[in-house]
Amino acid sequence: MVAQCRRAPAGERLLERGRRPPYTRPVPSNFRPGAAAANKAAAQRRADPTQPRPVPMLLRYISCGLLSLAGGAAWRFTLSPNAVGIVTAFAGIFFLLLGFLVGGLYWYAHDLRVRKRTPELMPDERLVFSFVVFVIMPFTVLALIGVIWLLSLLIGVH
Repeated sequence: MVAQCRRAPAGERLLERGRRPPYTRPVPSNFRPGAAAANKAAAQRRADPTQPRPVPMLLRYISCGLLSLAGGAAWRFTLSPNAVGIVTAFAGIFFLLLGFLVGGLYWYAHDLRVRKRTPELMPDERLVFSFVVFVIMPFTVLALIGVIWLLSLLIGVH
């Protein structure tokens, strides 16, 4: 039988003497005892993934606004007449708000897809917020402007 060598590997022997073995990468948790605790603390400090971050929320508003402007520009440069009256003014406002509604419905559908995949990332409050801000409010503004437009037609404003 061959006798087994009871010596420690070369890397461990060098560590016992206080030196690092050549050509090896130091492992942070082995050479810095507090590194693992610092990483855990940093992970705890990170933002809660269920809370909306300000920049993506701002980008949602910007994207809806750009869609709104694109809808208004498409109406103005394709369908609108030279003279803008009551009916054509409402049509312009409708196309502006339609862009915001389309963007809002897209972002709400996006939130629903995220909720379906990982429910813990999309709480109920955020879904309701997304629906109210991006769908209900533009629709309410459109309905209010429609009521004002109808009143102006009934009164006979030219």
